[in-house]
Amino acid sequence: MISIQKQILLLSDFHFKEFADYLSKTNAELPHKLISTIRHSKKHHESDELCALIYGDAIEKTKRKFLQLTHHTFKLSGFLSRNYPNYLKHNLQTIEELLSKGEKQKANDIAEWLFDVAEKIEDFTTLIEVTKFFAQQCFIKESKEANKYHKKVETYISFEQIKNSIYLYLRENLFFKGRENISKTQTNKDLAFFNQYIDHESSSINILARFGKYYELSFLSHPDFYKPGTSKGLDDLERDFLNNAHVCFHYLDDIYFKILGLRLQLTVNQNNTESMLQEVKKMNNVSSFLKFWGSYINIPEIFSFSVQASHYMSSYAFVFRDDYHKTLPNDIKENIQFLKQKLESELVKNIWDDGEYIIKLINLKCFYSAVLLTGDTIDKTKSVKILEDTLVSYQQIPFQKFLDGMFVALIMGYFSLQQYEKVITTYKRYKKITADQIVVKENDLTIDAYYFTSQYLTNHRKQYTEKLKATYDQAGSFEHVKLLISELGNYYKIPVTL
Repeated sequence: MISIQKQILLLSDFHFKEFADYLSKTNAELPHKLISTIRHSKKHHESDELCALIYGDAIEKTKRKFLQLTHHTFKLSGFLSRNYPNYLKHNLQTIEELLSKGEKQKANDIAEWLFDVAEKIEDFTTLIEVTKFFAQQCFIKESKEANKYHKKVETYISFEQIKNSIYLYLRENLFFKGRENISKTQTNKDLAFFNQYIDHESSSINILARFGKYYELSFLSHPDFYKPGTSKGLDDLERDFLNNAHVCFHYLDDIYFKILGLRLQLTVNQNNTESMLQEVKKMNNVSSFLKFWGSYINIPEIFSFSVQASHYMSSYAFVFRDDYHKTLPNDIKENIQFLKQKLESELVKNIWDDGEYIIKLINLKCFYSAVLLTGDTIDKTKSVKILEDTLVSYQQIPFQKFLDGMFVALIMGYFSLQQYEKVITTYKRYKKITADQIVVKENDLTIDAYYFTSQYLTNHRKQYTEKLKATYDQAGSFEHVKLLISELGNYYKIPVTL
């Protein structure tokens, strides 16, 4: 019996339905037909019989297509491995129940199928238990094979220990707040730890170790992370993960999304806009794959939201123009609309009420408000209200480093609504609250540009054209700020010489 048959027959009704629904939704018609045929047949077909049931014949050419289909379908079972990595474990109980009823042959058949599939998907905890069963059965039957199985148990235990040790190392030494405590000596020690496993025979172990190495380098903003070879290394890591998508990692660990997060971080640092947008698109397409994210905050995805919002607001920032939507490229409109919908779906999750993720919630509200500024008057008004409510509701929360970004969006909103007096009063609030403790200079200069423009539009005093010119000169390498001031001057016919 081929592996895909064993796998499908071992699934619970729930897991089979989940897998079948996934294949239907992704238009994987032949894989769906294959697993349905296996599941609902009254007998266990031989390979050629299955081939004929799927394709109509079993000639040599067709059998090659069938073999490719079985491999492809097994790889697609990564849906189960990533959403339900314990999907095989109920069979351990089934084996016990069958033996208690005297159905030893059925129990052994399931145990053999279980061993084969668990080994292929690297479900080591299940392998440990089913191999213990084989070992004990050999002992009862006075077979010398018992020792062979006990040695296998030792191997699988060691694999599970290695995998757990990598997770432990990542958690202990690379926690979010520990960056400043990691010395060069510690870094070398950490990299040596990961390096010892990057060629491990287990795909899940070597993938996890390689991810750990790149994660540490990125976490520390280490120069090695930005070397040319990193891009290829991450390409290889992503390729190997996808080729082994059926193997199991710990539940709630979205290793693929974290790999994509590393790739995105690299492209952002390289200022490679085209590659960055490709990575973002890929992250958007796969982010809904894992169902458990409905109960948690996906930190790499929030990073992708921030990159997208920042890019669109920097590159397509002239929301004050009457012809803004006419000049906006169609693909950018679609991307912004998609991002808006993604942010809305995140904000309606029921995970925000317990207060555990307040800073993340503030972040998302800021991103959402920024995206709303690209909409119509209703969206812009909504954006301003969300930002004002956020500033009031969470004024006791220490989010100083987000304030300049929030005020950029708030002032852009008031300006594009032509509420120039609001821009002026909001600017004064900004200066008072931040007390010149600026986190991002580019944001501060952007706020200045809108403020001086608003002042000029309300009183036409020459001093504000001079201040706009001074802001332009201060912008230096901040090309987006200089372009903004140039656009404001041209659009509103402000007599500023740049």
